[in-house]
Formats: sequence, C-alpha cells, structure tokens
Amino acid sequence: MATPVISLSPAAATELARAALGRLLTVTALRPLHGGMVNAVQEWATDGEPPLIVAKLCPDPADVFRHEFETLRWYRARTRFPVPEPYGCLAGAGGFPGSCLLMQRLPGRNLAEAGLTEAGRRHFEEELAGFVADLHEHRRGAYGSALGGEALPRWLDWFAPKIQYNFERSAARLSPSARGVTEKLLADLGAWLPECARPTLVHGDLWATNILVDDADADRPRITGFVDGGANYADPEYELAYLRVFRTAGREFLRAYATRHPLREGFERRCRVYWLNTMLLHLWFFGDEYAPSCERLAAEVARLA
Repeated sequence: MATPVISLSPAAATELARAALGRLLTVTALRPLHGGMVNAVQEWATDGEPPLIVAKLCPDPADVFRHEFETLRWYRARTRFPVPEPYGCLAGAGGFPGSCLLMQRLPGRNLAEAGLTEAGRRHFEEELAGFVADLHEHRRGAYGSALGGEALPRWLDWFAPKIQYNFERSAARLSPSARGVTEKLLADLGAWLPECARPTLVHGDLWATNILVDDADADRPRITGFVDGGANYADPEYELAYLRVFRTAGREFLRAYATRHPLREGFERRCRVYWLNTMLLHLWFFGDEYAPSCERLAAEVARLA
C-alpha cells in the first residue's frame, strides 16, 4: 500500500488550521514529513501560535482519525507518556474533501532519520527503556482498549482473533509448509502463550518512525515523544517483542527494562509468535516483500515446537 500523495494549498491548510484551533492564524508553508506508511504527513508553518503544526491527511472523507485523536487526549490526561497535543480532528471541512488530524509539532525527528553514534544508540535504548517501563506501570484487571469497549478476562481473548485474522488474509501467499505450521500454532496457541501476565498499558506500534528524538548531540540523544500509538491493555511481552521485530531496540533496552520489570522465562520463544503475527499483518497489508520473513519465522516456530 502506497502512502497517498495529497496536494493541499496554504489557503486550504489555513482553513483547516483555523477550524481546528479557533484562531486567526495563517499557514505560510507546507512540507512533507517522512515515515508515514498509510497516511500523508505534513508540517505546516504558521504566522502565529503554534508556529508549527503536524497534519495527518487521508483522502477518505470518513472521520478516520477520531480514535487516534481520542487516544492522544487519553494519554495526556492520564499518563506522563510524552505524546503530541491533538489540536483537532476534521472530516470534510475547510474545502478539503478528506479527513485530517492536526497536532503539536514535537522537537526533533524520527529515529529512522536520526544520526546516532554507537554511544548515542546505547543512551537512546536506556532512555527508551525508562519510558516503556513507566508506561507498563499502568495496569488494570482486564484486557482491551483503554478508551472503552469490551473488557476481556484472558489475553488470548484479545490476541488470538488478531493473529487468526492476519493469517486468514495472508494464507494464500504462504507456502504449504508455512501454512501448516501456522495452523498448528493457532490450534495450540494457549500452550505457546500461557495466561501469566497482568493487563498492561501498551503503545503497540513502537518502531523507529514513531519515536521522535532530538539528536543535536549524537552521543546523548533525547527522546521527545511518541506518535501513532494505541492505548490497549495487553501482555507487556506483546510490546517488547514488537520493539525487537524491526530492531528498534536490542540488548541495552532489555537489560535496562528488566531492572524494573523482569522478563519471564521463555520470552525468546514467545517472541516468535508475536513476530510471526506482525509479519502476517504486513504481508497482507503491504505486500509480498514480507513473505520471506513469514516463511523464516514459521520455520523457527516449527523447530521450537
């Protein structure tokens, strides 16, 4: 799936900004920001306050950013986890036929663009561990969305339908061997993912383009915030595995994180299940370039079984 290309004039952006903020400012310049894989993301410069705005844009006229808007509000009201302030969520407004989310421009750039030294990378992972460990202090008695909806007593009540959904939509692109391994895994998922965690608040999409850093000092970068997250209560290993699947974090992160939340025995084995789920999702959503990763992970699951 290609990121949509959206052409917007400063005048149209000004209408959207005024509608969201209720202020008579003018958007003077627009530039694309890199990292978005689904929606277009732009930085708008203005002649007032705030001087910079981040705009997420989608050609779909439905209110597609409403949940993200409410999620950002929820984080800012109930946690210290740094996320941008949401300014407004609009659909079919200001002459723009699609939908948009306007929010605070946090300092820095995403991790994928940052230039960190080896020492800076270690410093980043230690700081990231602190933020994630703080986030994982938030717990409750049931799994599911923090914003409401069904409260689920078992982790597999939340996770099993997701991996089943991703498998069904990607199965035709897998080899017979990988399909067979995954079917066996799904039939015995409770043995792979035993119910032994407490429902823990997770971001759910922590990877390089969703982590903003100020890398002015490449040896001691500073994390300035996190974007594009969800707010779900899950098994915390779901988050930890995702941080590793795209090599966003490694040994330094796990070492620092484990000083506050020790890892459970068998974590490495369970990571393969979460990694396979991620790659199945990417296979059907983004394309065949993720098929080799699915095949490799299915083979690892077969060996571990």
